[in-house]
Amino acid sequence: MVIQMEKTYYIATLVFAWFITVSLFVFSFFAFKLTYYFFGVLILLICIAATMVNILLFRNIKKQPQKE
Repeated sequence: MVIQMEKTYYIATLVFAWFITVSLFVFSFFAFKLTYYFFGVLILLICIAATMVNILLFRNIKKQPQKE
């Protein structure tokens, strides 16, 4: 069973997720700049995972059949 969300919810979720991902990249940049390498790498790995999830969500939006 596949749960279908309305396209507006997908777009809102995707925009919010990209906002969080960009924020994490900024935190990672400043962690490296302040020589907190462990936290920088940890946040960078989370950023990479978040980016993959965002791409999968975007592909899911494109595959979703159009309602008439």
